[in-house]
Amino acid sequence: MATRGGPEARHQLMSRAAQVGLLMRHTVNLAVSGIALVDPNSAALPTGTALLAAVACWSAYRLMTRSPALRWLVVDYAVTIAVCLAVPILVPDSNFHLSNTAPQAIAGTAVIGISVSVSALASIPMTLGIAATYAMGAAAVTGWDDVTSVAALYYFAVQCATSSIIRLMLLHVAGAIDRARGDRAEAEIARRVTDAVRDYEREQLALLHDTAASTLLMVGHGTTLPSERVAAQARRDLELLREGNWQPPPPRVELVAALRDCAAHLSTPVEFDGPERLWVAGETAHSVIAAAREAMTNVDRHARAGLLRVTVSEHSVRLADDGVGFDPLARRRGHGIDESIVGRMRRAHGRAAVTSSPGSGTVTELCWRTTPPIIDPPAVDPDRLIDRTRTRYGLALTAYALVNLAITVPPQDAVLGVLAALAAAAAVPGILWQRWIFAWPAAIAVLIVAVAQPASLPQDMVLGYAHWAQGAIGWCMVPLMLSLRTGSGAAIIVTYWVINSAVAFARDPSTPLLVNIGFGSASILGVQLFALVFNGLMREAATAVEVENSARQRLLTRDRISQALRSEYQRRYATIVAGVVPLLDALTRGEHLDQDTQLRARAENRRLRALFDQAATFDHPLMQRVRPLIDDAEARRVDVVIDLSGPLPDLDDEQIDALIRPLRTVLDLATTAARVVLTTAGDQAEISVVVDRAAEGPPPGALNDAEVITSGRELWCVLTAATAPTRPRR
Repeated sequence: MATRGGPEARHQLMSRAAQVGLLMRHTVNLAVSGIALVDPNSAALPTGTALLAAVACWSAYRLMTRSPALRWLVVDYAVTIAVCLAVPILVPDSNFHLSNTAPQAIAGTAVIGISVSVSALASIPMTLGIAATYAMGAAAVTGWDDVTSVAALYYFAVQCATSSIIRLMLLHVAGAIDRARGDRAEAEIARRVTDAVRDYEREQLALLHDTAASTLLMVGHGTTLPSERVAAQARRDLELLREGNWQPPPPRVELVAALRDCAAHLSTPVEFDGPERLWVAGETAHSVIAAAREAMTNVDRHARAGLLRVTVSEHSVRLADDGVGFDPLARRRGHGIDESIVGRMRRAHGRAAVTSSPGSGTVTELCWRTTPPIIDPPAVDPDRLIDRTRTRYGLALTAYALVNLAITVPPQDAVLGVLAALAAAAAVPGILWQRWIFAWPAAIAVLIVAVAQPASLPQDMVLGYAHWAQGAIGWCMVPLMLSLRTGSGAAIIVTYWVINSAVAFARDPSTPLLVNIGFGSASILGVQLFALVFNGLMREAATAVEVENSARQRLLTRDRISQALRSEYQRRYATIVAGVVPLLDALTRGEHLDQDTQLRARAENRRLRALFDQAATFDHPLMQRVRPLIDDAEARRVDVVIDLSGPLPDLDDEQIDALIRPLRTVLDLATTAARVVLTTAGDQAEISVVVDRAAEGPPPGALNDAEVITSGRELWCVLTAATAPTRPRR
């Protein structure tokens, strides 16, 4: 099952971009229409006034509904086209294009909003449509000969190109994030599945120990229990083993009833204290019941107790007997306490404590969490989504600020233009390397430009494109504000706008200038603030992406673990269980335990005990590399027997590789059977392998460094590696 549920980062970032585009378009449209409607010097015709009122109403409706549906975007575009064509009835003055106007503000904002909301394949034709209809509307006022002097037409191209580039960069980064996140999710799920299979393997071994191995040990060495008692125990073992084929546990389990059912099989008297009913989470209850059952079995078989008292509380089960007890410091050969009790509870994120002393009975206490373990919230930016998108976004904004200066600054203002350009470029070290030491000196430079540029203009030129600082200072400041909180950055940019507007109004205290400042506040300052807001929305997008991925990954992990555990049972344990079921089934009939039955029980018990002994080495690095080779051989229907002779030595990766490479070669030769024996001889680790081959012949060249003996189709190989030396401390 794939973990990739879709391009979540792309989806989230583009959803935020579309949302910003919608809000920006209609906030500006509503503000611009309102300013134009209250302008006392407006030259708009009555039909133009009605159109502005309709635009204001439509924008208010869209801001309330905020629907991203395509059909509403089509209507938005149609409204923009209508405004462009309506230039003759909105601004019939032939010099309208020398200053900011309602049609220009609405059209320019639409170009930016559409370009960040839809793909370039759609935004470029839509921008061309806006430019063409705006040119038609302008030509109806100025004539076609003067259309080339309408600067807004060139701005449309710059706005479309910059916005489209920003969108493409965000898409590129988001795509890389989705791929990296998908790979990370695959690795994380694989790790969790491996951990779950390992825990399940230990649980299956513990189940075999608690059931078949214990019963067969008792039968093989003779028992004083009546045959009816042995039959009842065998039936219980069969029932538990048949439940071993992994199934998801129920959400809740009534613990007290399950413990009473376990106690019903005991010959030792049992008394219960505590609540009559206690519901516990299914996974936890499964481990608690199994651990308690093993503790009860130990009491029944070894304690010679007169009473077992089981005390149940909200978060623990305490089993205390008055039997003979044991010395906890004495070396235990079995696996009952370590794996079936302590190990089980540890795997269930609980704990178990067994206390005893000779002649004083035994107390086993099982504790578990009453609340789910605290799970860390998803990391906000695990794949540096925010950093990477902000870097691209910040560079794009800086480039736009420089291009805007190159287009708008006249030659006579070159000094102020260069100062503003250097200030904008000062954001680059901060954007790339988080070195914002030049940001505040640059902000001071922009403030100088904001004051000096309008102050140096003649009064009759303040209202018009000669006042280039009106728009430029904000675009120079936006990249410098990216390191600040959105609110703080917005407040600084608004302050700069107010200072520049105040200087301009001081130079030309007229109503047309106030209207121009109003149009600029809506169409220029508003867009700059939305550019800053979008930087903050990227953090929300990253968080939303991680939440969605975490939820999907939990579902995928659960399903993957379910499949892996069912496969693990069928591959490894179904055969083992099938080997003991016939013997247990014979015991359920309550027949006399003859010598043949005892011999069979001893043989099966020895086989299981060998498996338990091997299980203690499953986490050893060498065994972790050996077991996949055995699994591959068994998948080819090769009967593999593996034996351990003594503890495994400490080996480094190079030494393990020296053993694994030839071992893989030998096992690949096996056709029906293989025997692998791992031993430690002095300062060497040794693997002895015997396999039957498909045909006689010399051994493969890959085994030249090994000791190899062939006899017909049979091949015996001894592989050795020096154990890791103990390094002296310095």
